[in-house]
Amino acid sequence: MGGSIMTIKTNLPFTMDICGLDELADEMEAFDPSHVISILDPDEDHDDLLVFPGSIKVLSLRFFDIHAMGGMVGSMLSARDRAEYPCVDHAHAILDFGREIPRGGRVLIHCWAGVSRSTSAAYVLACMHVPAAEALNLIMELRPGAMPNRLIVKFADRILRAEGQMVGAIDGHKSDVGTRSIKSRRR
Repeated sequence: MGGSIMTIKTNLPFTMDICGLDELADEMEAFDPSHVISILDPDEDHDDLLVFPGSIKVLSLRFFDIHAMGGMVGSMLSARDRAEYPCVDHAHAILDFGREIPRGGRVLIHCWAGVSRSTSAAYVLACMHVPAAEALNLIMELRPGAMPNRLIVKFADRILRAEGQMVGAIDGHKSDVGTRSIKSRRR
């Protein structure tokens, strides 16, 4: 490992880190992941740049960072347009990928800014192993400016039968997000 990664004590069976696209190369070297979740916009053309070593298991997802599908925006979207927004299939993909991460694995999750889509995926993975409040505390420690994508969390909450606890935890923390840095504390 080339960086000065600080270890954060968790009850997860794997180690996790979160970053934005601009931090990805450095985090890949410093964190040395065994698994990567890569989330970008559907129209992003970074596939030629995002080539991961064959030894790393990668889940690549493409969807826009939209937090709600109701109201005027949701009603104006066609079925084809909705395919580019967070959906239950994305939540299932994250959960399925999470079930394949072995004890001791090292999971790096990135999106464009490392604030919403990546933190929601990290939160969902953590909620598979610990209560929602503990999972959120971990995500906030890893990425202080985290604002997990509410739709991904909502879909995962239903799949995991968390009875609204996952959504409730993120809704409860959003009021003071503006005062926090988005950069990782791991460095």
